[in-house]
Amino acid sequence: MRETRWAALLLLLAISAAGAAGRKEKDGEKVCDKGWECSGSRFCCNETISDYFKADQFEELFANRNDAQLAHAADFWDYQSFISAAALFEPRGFGTTGGKEMGMKEVAAFLGHVGAKTSCGYSEAPGGETAWGLCYNHEMSPSQSYCDDSNELYPCVAGVEYYGRGALPVYGNHNYAIVGRGINQDLLHHPELLEQNATLAFEAAIWRWMTPMKRKQPSAHDVFVGNWKPTKNDTLSQRYPGFGATMNVLYGDLICGQGYIDDMNVIISHYQRYLDLMGVGREHSGDNLDCAEQVAFNPSSKSPESLSKLHCGDQQWTETQTRETGLEEGMELASVSYLASSSSSSFSSGYSRFACRCRRASKTVVATSATGRSGATDSACSETFEQQNLDVHSGPKSSWCFRRRDLASAILLPFVLPPINISRAAEPYDGLIIQNGVRKFLTKGKAAGVLRLVFHDAGTFDIGDKSGGMNGSIIYEVNRPENAGLNRSIKLLGKAKEEIDSVQKVSWADLIAVAGAEAVALCGGPEILVRLGRLDSSTADPAGKLPEETLDAAALKTSFSKKGFSTQEMVVLSGAHTIGGKGFGSPIIFDNTYFKVLLEKPQPSSSGMAGMVGLRTDWALAEDDECLSWIKIYAEDQAKFFDDFRDTYIKLVNSGASWRTA
Repeated sequence: MRETRWAALLLLLAISAAGAAGRKEKDGEKVCDKGWECSGSRFCCNETISDYFKADQFEELFANRNDAQLAHAADFWDYQSFISAAALFEPRGFGTTGGKEMGMKEVAAFLGHVGAKTSCGYSEAPGGETAWGLCYNHEMSPSQSYCDDSNELYPCVAGVEYYGRGALPVYGNHNYAIVGRGINQDLLHHPELLEQNATLAFEAAIWRWMTPMKRKQPSAHDVFVGNWKPTKNDTLSQRYPGFGATMNVLYGDLICGQGYIDDMNVIISHYQRYLDLMGVGREHSGDNLDCAEQVAFNPSSKSPESLSKLHCGDQQWTETQTRETGLEEGMELASVSYLASSSSSSFSSGYSRFACRCRRASKTVVATSATGRSGATDSACSETFEQQNLDVHSGPKSSWCFRRRDLASAILLPFVLPPINISRAAEPYDGLIIQNGVRKFLTKGKAAGVLRLVFHDAGTFDIGDKSGGMNGSIIYEVNRPENAGLNRSIKLLGKAKEEIDSVQKVSWADLIAVAGAEAVALCGGPEILVRLGRLDSSTADPAGKLPEETLDAAALKTSFSKKGFSTQEMVVLSGAHTIGGKGFGSPIIFDNTYFKVLLEKPQPSSSGMAGMVGLRTDWALAEDDECLSWIKIYAEDQAKFFDDFRDTYIKLVNSGASWRTA
């Protein structure tokens, strides 16, 4: 019995000694060797970021940040600045939650956002677009000061400019004030600190990663490490824990719910590359990697339709929910060149306010929204609402009451910052000028020829030697047999280009890409978001790169695979033949009739091509089992055809493109 007691005592001493290796006593309180108090953190003595993420790994992730030719923040960012900033948030779980692998994944996720937002890379750059993070620390050639004069809570300081700065760029006086409060710095008066001090720049970015945008909502950290459990409303909105939800928290519907757009994909690519370089591997990226179909936690604006669905509560007071993101949206759209082929412009920074007042037993609830589109009109309220023209700033103060928690929400709501890559913020294009220039000359009858021009310019791309692609070289290739008839479309766009160039210069590659998207939308097809900034080639592309019209399905698959396109993408792009008088329904209506007719398997007639429905390549698709399966899907589901065509068109017009970086 005595021996048993001694054995137990020795075991207890051994356990205590092992614990002492990670902890020590100080004035009766346990203190972690890593530097923070155990009593204040449940992550006490977990491995810290510097234990598993070393300086050489940081150098590998951001090897080109000091490049003499491209980098605009050489010798600014360094490993120690990141580690110093991260140490302030490790007691809260940053990089210390869930063990070493989860910590490494969170670091890769956070730095993936940082790398994407500060990249000066492009597809043809050495190492690819994801090898050039931390090239910037501030917006280049800002077009405005981003001062919101209407903000009475955090008014602009005279002479101070609030353009984008930092590792996750901060914009606007309101956001600088909020971030400054979070890291105990007066950024409202001194926003320049984020481009002068790398530790503060990382600290501001990590604070944003760790901080919820709104009460009772998760932070990017929470949705990534698994601290957040989705509600029923979240699952109905397709929001689930994972990397995709971090983009939702940080950027909302400026990135998420837009399909598989480039801005989303490039952030994911940075994250996965960093996982590979850190030794974790992209196969451990986790579930729910994207946010293509997620509804935003905090939509950038509320539509009149959504307001009409509000119900009266039993509050005795007037509650106002303001979504003051009009300035934020205006900043993003004015700084980054993106263009939607839509008749309604989202480039205007103006916004209208509207309010519906609901009455029940003399109890009033007022919901106010700011829309980010010019020309927005007050919506008709439902029967339980009485429409009133109220302004949240100029209305009688006695009619607007806030509880403290609602004021806190109003302060945090505008912090959903625009998804701006600082490297692209210098692009001076006004997309509306290009769009309106095209619309002046484009008609439905000319839409098919313009869309064909897109295919013949981008279709020369060869993924093997990286030659050809969307570069405007088609203007040098009009005399080739395969381009017969395209001179008419080039002349049409030439007229548009002449007028556009008188206001701002536009490349042929951008003009053709935008014109093709406009042609699709004009004929009733999907609206397509087109990135701008392509450079033109000064010479013709190699000949013989376009698929011949006599190829069978196997040869077509081979040809398209050499351009980086799958069988599905080949089939969906072929759906463009729905316009243009090839026998697939109306020549000026973009719909899924092409696929419905293909199911009839048109055969060559005795009169040859002139009497045939479509081209021989169209007929070849219907004879191939794999292609036929997609033809049937698109014949039954026009919405899916539109969605897939939109995504594949974007891929097509980005194929082989070289981009302006400053």
